Amino acid sequence: MSNTFHTPTNWRDEFATLAEPRHPASKRLLTFWERRPADGLIVGRDFPSRVIADLLSNVTLWEPAQAGTDFRVRLAGVSVCRRFGRDIKGALFSELFSPDDFRHHLAETRELMLTDKAKVVESRLFDGNVQRLHQEVVILPVLAPNRSDQWVLVGLFFFD
Repeated sequence: MSNTFHTPTNWRDEFATLAEPRHPASKRLLTFWERRPADGLIVGRDFPSRVIADLLSNVTLWEPAQAGTDFRVRLAGVSVCRRFGRDIKGALFSELFSPDDFRHHLAETRELMLTDKAKVVESRLFDGNVQRLHQEVVILPVLAPNRSDQWVLVGLFFFD
C-alpha cells in the first residue's frame, strides 16, 4: 500500500472535541460502550453486536501497529468510504491522514487508550471555503480478542 493521503490535499479538517455526542447514532454507540461488561468491551465476544448492527457500516476498528507508532484498520464499514474515498481496511493511520493530522490523531488516540475514556469529535472537511463533509466521530478504547491488548473502535457518523 502506498503512503499517500487520499482526501484531496487542498482539503482541511477542522475538528473540535465535544463534551457529549449530538448525532443520534453517536449517542447509541457511546451508550453501547458505556454499558460494556466490567472486564471491558472485547472484540469477538462483545463486538460486533446485534444491539448496534445497524451502525456497523459506520464503524472502524483500529489495532496498534509498528510498535505503537501507528494504527492499522482491522475492520471498516462501507459508509466510511465516504470520508476516505476508498475502502480503508488494512490501511495505516499514516496512510490516511496528512502528516500534521496523523501526529495529532496518533497522540490523541494513545492518550485515550491510557485513560480508558471515550472521546467525541466534530469534524468538518473543507475544500477552500466550501464544507464538503460534516461528521461526528466517536472514539472508544476496546480490548483485542486476546483480552489484554487495547484496540480502538471508531464510529464515523455524517450530518447531511
